[in-house]
Amino acid sequence: MKKNVKGFIGLFAGIASFVLTGVAASVLTNKIEGTKIALHGDINVTMALIAAALGLVAIVFGILSIKHKDQKGPRKAGIIVGVFAVIIALAAAGICALTREIANYANGVPGNAIAQMDESQRESIDEFIKNIRTDAATSQNG
Repeated sequence: MKKNVKGFIGLFAGIASFVLTGVAASVLTNKIEGTKIALHGDINVTMALIAAALGLVAIVFGILSIKHKDQKGPRKAGIIVGVFAVIIALAAAGICALTREIANYANGVPGNAIAQMDESQRESIDEFIKNIRTDAATSQNG
């Protein structure tokens, strides 16, 4: 009996999507100047979007593998894993994009979304950044 190669590709693409989403969410690449704190950066958002694309690949190959009922291997697993992978990867991309904008605003990167907000709306973010820098200065001195 032949193996269902498309089913395995779908399953492994879904698993790779989960791994890449985990890396995107856990590896912080955008350091806030004057502190030891880092948040997500552009690379994290890109990794999460690539993970979403891998989830779509898993869904497509899962659908293609359903036709081959005579072959041994996973058929529905690629679809199921792919759907969850896409949802989780897109959520991770959103969270990474949000924290990237906070770090860019704290570092004074021009053109970020937070700098374009009304001053009263970004009051809490300014206070948060001020507290981070104050805590960092305190920990360096004492």
